[in-house]
Amino acid sequence: MTRSIIYSVCILFCFSCNNEMTQQFEPKSSALGKMNEIVVVADDDLWESAIGDTFRYYFQSAYPILPTPEPIFDIRQFSIKELNNQPLRKELRTYAILADLSDEDSPTTQMVKKDMGSEKFEAVMAGKGKNSSVGKDKWARGQVLFYLFGKDKVNLSEAIKNHYSAIARRVNKHDEKQLKSSIYVDVINRRLTERLKNDFGLDLEVPGEYKVVIDDVENKMLWVRKDTKEAIQNLVIRTIPYDNENQVTKANMIALRNEFGKKYIKSDEPEDFMVVNEKDLPVYEYTFELDGRYTREIRGVWEMSKAFAGGPFATYLIVDEKAKQLIYVDAFVLAPGHDKRDLMMQLDFIVKSGKFTNRIQI
Repeated sequence: MTRSIIYSVCILFCFSCNNEMTQQFEPKSSALGKMNEIVVVADDDLWESAIGDTFRYYFQSAYPILPTPEPIFDIRQFSIKELNNQPLRKELRTYAILADLSDEDSPTTQMVKKDMGSEKFEAVMAGKGKNSSVGKDKWARGQVLFYLFGKDKVNLSEAIKNHYSAIARRVNKHDEKQLKSSIYVDVINRRLTERLKNDFGLDLEVPGEYKVVIDDVENKMLWVRKDTKEAIQNLVIRTIPYDNENQVTKANMIALRNEFGKKYIKSDEPEDFMVVNEKDLPVYEYTFELDGRYTREIRGVWEMSKAFAGGPFATYLIVDEKAKQLIYVDAFVLAPGHDKRDLMMQLDFIVKSGKFTNRIQI
């Protein structure tokens, strides 16, 4: 009888160990989901409190700048119970886990404590540890998880404010492969890419779906675009002799853009052409280096001077001192009734992935 009990216990123990080993070494599936999406894991009462408001204030603020506001990130929220009830919810790409560590009964707090370890947990509760952490591949391959926590709600709110910018950059980097795949669905347009290298000194990979609208060889201006049922994405590249730094101002960039719009973007109605709307909406400006060259960028909304049409634009003016020229690149979208954030992100990625070459023919 005793032998039978011992034998049964051993069988049960071995089965339990084998089951745990199988789960431990079972290969994880690849994470699913679209870019610019963050799945928030938080208790419902925490999400519905001021903490949720703070998170939404930062992560769902308006993407700059679109005719109709769209959020920087799309947000979904699940509790631990909702995750466990639907296992597929654990196979998404990007998570933000929010926990008020003072609530020891919280399932989210319990998960965070387990993931971070007792030592780090105690340090945070003592006001000595960091209020954020980054994890990878917790439930599926290709996941990134941003843990934001605090010893109370005040500390958690501060963690959200202080780490928003770094998390946003990290999410964008995490999404880069997906973004690139959405741009280069087809092969690269080798002919247009080589044209930009030879005549503009700009190594810019033009996606295969882009076709030439205007190729003004004499004035070194090239306009290409991609047409779909929902949208038209445009890129305009031209060169301008560089005399002085006063050319690289927001006012001059708006003037250059309006000059192009008045000449090339017209409707059938007389004196109806594309202009920058700087009366009703702001025009934002940024500076950065593109492959070592000083670059100024402006973003705003374009519209027709009479007809009811418009969309977002981003204009870049790159200073190429070696060639004594400015490279003007304009990206704009027409997509009536459709979201435009991702379309502008695609154009921005194409431009900012550009490099310079010495093959320019001056």
